[in-house]
Amino acid sequence: MNSIGAWGGAIVIAAAMVIHPQESRADGFTGKSFMGWTAAQQDSYIQTSITMAAVVATQTKPAVADCIDAWYRPDTNVKDKRNEEVRVLITQYPDYHPSGVIFAALRKACGDFK
Repeated sequence: MNSIGAWGGAIVIAAAMVIHPQESRADGFTGKSFMGWTAAQQDSYIQTSITMAAVVATQTKPAVADCIDAWYRPDTNVKDKRNEEVRVLITQYPDYHPSGVIFAALRKACGDFK
Protein backbone atom coordinates (compact mmCIF):
# COMPACT_ATOMS: atom_id res chain seq x y z
CA MET A 1 0.00 0.00 0.00
CA ASN A 2 2.10 2.82 -1.26
CA SER A 3 -0.35 5.69 -1.47
CA ILE A 4 -2.26 7.78 1.01
CA GLY A 5 -5.49 7.01 -0.87
CA ALA A 6 -4.95 3.27 -0.53
CA TRP A 7 -4.27 3.62 3.19
CA GLY A 8 -7.32 5.84 3.59
CA GLY A 9 -9.45 3.27 1.78
CA ALA A 10 -8.08 0.48 3.95
CA ILE A 11 -8.87 2.47 7.09
CA VAL A 12 -12.44 3.14 5.92
CA ILE A 13 -12.96 -0.54 5.07
CA ALA A 14 -11.50 -1.64 8.40
CA ALA A 15 -13.72 0.82 10.27
CA ALA A 16 -16.78 -0.46 8.41
CA MET A 17 -15.83 -4.03 9.25
CA VAL A 18 -15.55 -3.16 12.95
CA ILE A 19 -18.88 -1.34 13.03
CA HIS A 20 -20.89 -3.77 10.89
CA PRO A 21 -21.55 -7.23 12.36
CA GLN A 22 -19.79 -9.87 10.30
CA GLU A 23 -21.20 -13.24 9.39
CA SER A 24 -17.60 -14.42 9.05
CA ARG A 25 -17.29 -14.35 12.82
CA ALA A 26 -19.99 -17.01 13.18
CA ASP A 27 -19.06 -20.60 13.96
CA GLY A 28 -18.87 -22.79 10.89
CA PHE A 29 -18.21 -20.02 8.37
CA THR A 30 -17.02 -21.73 5.19
CA GLY A 31 -16.68 -21.15 1.48
CA LYS A 32 -20.23 -22.44 1.08
CA SER A 33 -21.52 -19.60 3.26
CA PHE A 34 -19.30 -17.08 1.48
CA MET A 35 -20.59 -18.10 -1.94
CA GLY A 36 -24.12 -17.22 -0.80
CA TRP A 37 -23.13 -13.56 -0.51
CA THR A 38 -23.54 -11.04 -3.29
CA ALA A 39 -20.56 -10.37 -5.55
CA ALA A 40 -20.13 -6.93 -3.96
CA GLN A 41 -20.00 -8.46 -0.47
CA GLN A 42 -17.51 -11.07 -1.64
CA ASP A 43 -15.33 -8.41 -3.31
CA SER A 44 -15.31 -6.35 -0.13
CA TYR A 45 -14.33 -9.36 1.99
CA ILE A 46 -11.58 -10.37 -0.43
CA GLN A 47 -10.15 -6.85 -0.66
CA THR A 48 -10.24 -6.35 3.10
CA SER A 49 -8.56 -9.72 3.71
CA ILE A 50 -5.82 -9.03 1.18
CA THR A 51 -5.29 -5.50 2.50
CA MET A 52 -4.91 -6.78 6.05
CA ALA A 53 -2.52 -9.52 4.92
CA ALA A 54 -0.41 -6.87 3.20
CA VAL A 55 -0.39 -4.75 6.36
CA VAL A 56 0.78 -7.74 8.42
CA ALA A 57 3.42 -8.55 5.81
CA THR A 58 4.86 -5.03 6.05
CA GLN A 59 5.81 -5.92 9.62
CA THR A 60 7.02 -9.46 9.02
CA LYS A 61 8.40 -9.56 5.47
CA PRO A 62 8.23 -6.32 3.46
CA ALA A 63 9.10 -8.07 0.18
CA VAL A 64 5.90 -10.11 0.52
CA ALA A 65 3.92 -6.92 1.15
CA ASP A 66 5.36 -5.40 -2.04
CA CYS A 67 4.44 -8.56 -3.94
CA ILE A 68 0.87 -8.49 -2.60
CA ASP A 69 0.57 -4.85 -3.58
CA ALA A 70 1.69 -5.65 -7.13
CA TRP A 71 -0.38 -8.86 -7.32
CA TYR A 72 -3.68 -7.29 -6.25
CA ARG A 73 -3.53 -3.56 -7.12
CA PRO A 74 -6.98 -2.49 -5.83
CA ASP A 75 -6.84 0.72 -7.89
CA THR A 76 -6.73 -1.18 -11.23
CA ASN A 77 -8.61 -3.82 -13.23
CA VAL A 78 -6.21 -6.42 -11.79
CA LYS A 79 -8.37 -6.38 -8.65
CA ASP A 80 -11.38 -7.76 -10.55
CA LYS A 81 -9.29 -10.57 -12.07
CA ARG A 82 -7.82 -11.51 -8.69
CA ASN A 83 -11.25 -11.41 -7.00
CA GLU A 84 -12.53 -13.87 -9.58
CA GLU A 85 -9.48 -16.12 -9.11
CA VAL A 86 -10.07 -16.13 -5.35
CA ARG A 87 -13.78 -16.90 -5.84
CA VAL A 88 -12.88 -19.90 -7.99
CA LEU A 89 -10.49 -21.16 -5.31
CA ILE A 90 -13.10 -20.73 -2.59
CA THR A 91 -15.60 -22.75 -4.64
CA GLN A 92 -12.95 -25.47 -5.07
CA TYR A 93 -12.49 -25.63 -1.29
CA PRO A 94 -16.03 -24.99 0.01
CA ASP A 95 -15.45 -26.59 3.42
CA TYR A 96 -12.59 -24.26 4.34
CA HIS A 97 -12.74 -20.77 5.83
CA PRO A 98 -12.46 -18.19 3.00
CA SER A 99 -9.65 -16.38 4.84
CA GLY A 100 -7.57 -19.55 4.81
CA VAL A 101 -8.09 -19.96 1.08
CA ILE A 102 -7.16 -16.30 0.48
CA PHE A 103 -4.02 -16.74 2.61
CA ALA A 104 -3.05 -19.85 0.62
CA ALA A 105 -3.48 -17.91 -2.65
CA LEU A 106 -1.28 -15.11 -1.33
CA ARG A 107 1.41 -17.54 -0.16
CA LYS A 108 1.41 -19.23 -3.56
CA ALA A 109 1.70 -15.88 -5.36
CA CYS A 110 4.13 -14.11 -3.03
CA GLY A 111 5.83 -16.62 -0.77
CA ASP A 112 6.00 -17.31 2.93
CA PHE A 113 5.11 -14.56 5.40
CA LYS A 114 7.77 -15.70 7.91
